[in-house]
Amino acid sequence: MCGIAGAALPASVDAERAVARMCDQMIARGPDDAGVVLLDAPPVAVALGNRRLAIIDPSPAGHQPMRDERGNAIVFNGMIYNHRELRAQLVAEGERFASDCDTEVVLRAFGRWGTACVRRLRGMFAFVVWDASTRGLFMARDRLGIKPLYYHRHGDVLLFASQVKALLATGHIAPRLSQAGIASYLAYGAVTEPLTAIEGVRALPAGHTATLRDGHLAIEPYWSPPPVMPTSMTREKASCQLRERLQDCVAGHLAADAPLGVFLSGGIDSSVLAALAARDVRHLRTLSVVFDDPAYSEAPYMELVARHIGSDHLAITLRPDDVLAWRDDIFAAMDQPTFDGLNTYAVARAASSAGLKVALSGLGADELFDGYGLVGRVQSLERVRRLLPPPVATIASRAAALHNGNREKLSAWLSGRAGADAYDLLRRLFLDDEVARMSPAGAWRQPSPGGPPGDVHARVSARDLAGYTKNVLLRDTDAMSMAHGLEVRVPFLDHTLVEWVLSLPGDLKAGGGKALLAEATRDLLPPRILTRRKQGFALPIGRWMAGALREEVEATLRRPPAILDTVFDGGAASRVWQDFARDGRRWHRPWALYALCRWAATVAVPVGSAV
Repeated sequence: MCGIAGAALPASVDAERAVARMCDQMIARGPDDAGVVLLDAPPVAVALGNRRLAIIDPSPAGHQPMRDERGNAIVFNGMIYNHRELRAQLVAEGERFASDCDTEVVLRAFGRWGTACVRRLRGMFAFVVWDASTRGLFMARDRLGIKPLYYHRHGDVLLFASQVKALLATGHIAPRLSQAGIASYLAYGAVTEPLTAIEGVRALPAGHTATLRDGHLAIEPYWSPPPVMPTSMTREKASCQLRERLQDCVAGHLAADAPLGVFLSGGIDSSVLAALAARDVRHLRTLSVVFDDPAYSEAPYMELVARHIGSDHLAITLRPDDVLAWRDDIFAAMDQPTFDGLNTYAVARAASSAGLKVALSGLGADELFDGYGLVGRVQSLERVRRLLPPPVATIASRAAALHNGNREKLSAWLSGRAGADAYDLLRRLFLDDEVARMSPAGAWRQPSPGGPPGDVHARVSARDLAGYTKNVLLRDTDAMSMAHGLEVRVPFLDHTLVEWVLSLPGDLKAGGGKALLAEATRDLLPPRILTRRKQGFALPIGRWMAGALREEVEATLRRPPAILDTVFDGGAASRVWQDFARDGRRWHRPWALYALCRWAATVAVPVGSAV
């Protein structure tokens, strides 16, 4: 796991210096080693850089940028879980290796198989190769977007890095906020890729490659979610196959030459990972974050699982005073604004303090097995819209608006104010008319519904994976874990497992409590874990904002940083806070605006000087 950076600039510009600045911005991502190389690439100047977190073959042989005898060079971020199998194939075809690390496997795979090598990789990755034969750059990002890759392209300038803030550190990009990016943040609590919060910076889409050759940048997809396939498979057979695939995925994700553990929340997802990992790892270390508020603490379930699997368990208690003490570090680590990054920061900080360098997370299971219950809610909303005639829907919308909770969304849905996309409604932070009042008119256009047609289970899973999972969970996990030099792996998002689950008809996955996953792993866990109501790992932020964090949040929302003036109505933040202070509801909204303000303050002052 690393931070990567690079530049292709006019020959008169110091590309090596620009890349060095980006690497200096990402020291936390790779505290073990660093390197920058200037390549012979006239008429342009090309440089590659890396900050290394050594996990596989931590010896100097894994130093990056890495070069081969063909003249190719690579910077790589991630982990290839089938690197040993690929190595064997490459050796059989005549390749010779100087290290045991997966970076060299990718480099030699590119040299042997060209750009098609990306289709053979099983893992999480973002990498860039200098192709000496074509004098061009090849960029690739993994299928689910587990690892990030951002770029800036303007005229004959190309910059890329693992972090948006690293690109800003070059001084080549003005720290201007993107109107569309900020509007999408207001809509969903995270910027929607390929947009970023910074004007002129884009994300290379997940499952895509990019090739820079002769001054032209071509971006192409190499992966998309599979369609649902008809099958005669029984539920029992599907359960058995799922168990086999889970065992295979977890075993592959355990490979490491560094201390490894499992995040344990007490829910079925992380508990399954921990139980499977404990079969292969002696004295497996598990880690939990707990709260002194019993309404949020899952400590009894965590301890039950830890005893059941015999892990060495560590529970860290998190209090609001900790958040206040860490707040500057939290928002410095936040590469883009997010309403959901604090919990990941807390658990990653605890894991790093415990000496872990690698951790497995249950992220992704909810999206694959409908852990949020979105399928039923989407179906109910669509059914109500079909069955209620317009006059009745209008009356019902007014009645719904009188209630608390999520009734405001229901009111908007029944009145037609929320559009025609039920899934989008459920994932919204602010609705379109609210976003329009808070952000300049026309800055945001709601994306058209995506996902495969037909099977609602596959449609919801595909959209969750492409939206909330990638834009919120994976982005937060990468930024907040790498801020502590921690590599987080997500076995449920192994693309081979994702493809198999998405291809199953919905009736094989239907049932509350992630029924298929529970059936496949029933023998691994105590019955209480399988039957408990889903709680999820969430910090008691609403209560904290009404108590210990109240003064901090209120002061911030009353005076948003000036950098937001062109993209955000500051008065709206104060009004949202007043609504929360009055009734204590919908804490996500003021918290999201607070996070936006605090993040914006970290980019308000230009880093470096433009050249």
